[in-house]
Amino acid sequence: MYIVLLLLKKMQELEYRSSRIKATHVIIAQLIAVAIWMSITVIQWVNNPKSSPGLLIPLIVRRIDAFSIIIVSGSLIVLIENTSNTFKNSYARLFLWVLIYFGAIFANLLSILFRSLIGYAPPRIEGYFFVQSLHFYIPLLLVLGIYAIGKNRLELQIERENKLKAESLAQQAKWIMLRYQVNPHFLFNALNTIRALIGVDDENARKTVTEMSEYFRYSLSSEDKYTVTIEKEINAVKNYLEIQKIRFQDKIKIEIKVSKESALCLIPVFSIQTLVENAVKYGLKTTDDDLHIIVECGYINGVLDIIVKNSGRLVYTQNGEGTSKGIQNLKNRLGYLYPDKN
Repeated sequence: MYIVLLLLKKMQELEYRSSRIKATHVIIAQLIAVAIWMSITVIQWVNNPKSSPGLLIPLIVRRIDAFSIIIVSGSLIVLIENTSNTFKNSYARLFLWVLIYFGAIFANLLSILFRSLIGYAPPRIEGYFFVQSLHFYIPLLLVLGIYAIGKNRLELQIERENKLKAESLAQQAKWIMLRYQVNPHFLFNALNTIRALIGVDDENARKTVTEMSEYFRYSLSSEDKYTVTIEKEINAVKNYLEIQKIRFQDKIKIEIKVSKESALCLIPVFSIQTLVENAVKYGLKTTDDDLHIIVECGYINGVLDIIVKNSGRLVYTQNGEGTSKGIQNLKNRLGYLYPDKN
């Protein structure tokens, strides 16, 4: 029993290069292999037409044999895993087959010892010992084969999981990078507006600071989120538009309509915000009168419909200069969140 406990401890301490395989994987392989081998050999022994000892003796003897096989196969696995690099060339693999046969001889000796201790010693037949050891060679191969299959499957599973984790981290990194592209120009312009208002219109300066505070509270609170409700996104859009109204001296008129059904619908963070920024930026460039910004969110025929439009003119720019960065950013984020919809 001490030998078995020591062997289990050694197997639990094993750390493989590609994965950490616990002793339970070794034990499972041993139990499956030994169960198959015992079932076949016990049935053959019991049904031997020349001399059938009944069921009790074959069960006792094969259990002793199985115990020896478990000890030796565990030792072989520990040895092979600790020196696995040495078994990569053909000569080393040939040596491995020989090593397994020596393991079979050792398992045979252990079985004879245990059987002698409990009074079931096998009859001595001259010259038969090394041939009889082949009887232990097959179950040892079976244990190692099942263990190798299980180990390979586990390593493939771990490799797939690691690949998925790596892809997920890469996607998160891209997402964060895209997220931080959203606000810098707005922050720069808002700070310039506050600087211009201080000492001239302190009330609007304070209001701008308040709206900025609420806007960036939303930005920070959604930092670890991919999606938010339309209701929260619209509140941030209102903060943004209020700042723009102050900046452009109320030249911007705002109309926002959000249906109750769509208010709690999840959308990408700063998605409506990106569209509104574009509507303000290019609307101001293409209208001589007050700029009207309209935002509508609702369901049409069971499909969420979000509309952002302005009262400016449609202008085609050469090579799409200046118009694609924000929209492309939003398209990329939508692609990461809904890859099946591309």
